[in-house]
Amino acid sequence: MAPTSASREHIAIEPITNPEDFYPVFEICAKAFGEQTADGIWTSMNPGWNTPEGKIQGAARMEARWRVTKDAQNTHFLKASVSSTRGGGGRPVIVGVAIWVHGSLIPGHGDAPDSLDFGDLYPNDERMSRFLTQLIGSMQMRRRQVLQEKAEPQSAQKSVMILDLCALDPYFQRRGIATKLVEWGLEEARRLGDIEAITEASRMGRSVYKRLGFQEVEEIQYEVDEEFRDRSLPSNVFLRTRLPL
Repeated sequence: MAPTSASREHIAIEPITNPEDFYPVFEICAKAFGEQTADGIWTSMNPGWNTPEGKIQGAARMEARWRVTKDAQNTHFLKASVSSTRGGGGRPVIVGVAIWVHGSLIPGHGDAPDSLDFGDLYPNDERMSRFLTQLIGSMQMRRRQVLQEKAEPQSAQKSVMILDLCALDPYFQRRGIATKLVEWGLEEARRLGDIEAITEASRMGRSVYKRLGFQEVEEIQYEVDEEFRDRSLPSNVFLRTRLPL
């Protein structure tokens, strides 16, 4: 589906409204985070990600989060679709996904952070549940600190836009699609009162984010028990669009 002189691609960025989209969306995440980068965080969060049953379960978890959050309209599941314009158009194919969260610790100003309880993922494995609690707690430590800053009485802004996930089918990378998914959230941040945006970025994504105005704060350090320190974990940095004065 690569563009040629006889074919052009139309890229559409839009909210997910059809539950059936979550299976192809999860498959995109599996290709990007599982097959392409072997991301130890994502694969741990999605047991069986490379099996038919695991993909169904992973898609169901995404759909369940979408259903729980969609009425408040603070958590936005976006899909990027590509269709060929040759011959009057073609059926759109989902090639990317992003999750943007308008987050806050103050009720009515955004969605609160997700729980750090992973017992449902590993109901018979206390060790793995404990590892994930420590891993994601470390990963999101600065995110939660920023949310706490915004909740202070002296803070003029009570919320932030959080880029929680961004993934592309590897075949469609380097075509500006990730840029469009990120720009959507930055525009929403402006619409909400020019609030700040934050994210945790892998090596693959950080160059795009920095080009769009994110600034690096620090490399994320994983605080896990000694028994887990031999596990291979990806490099991630915490980024925000406004560094504190």
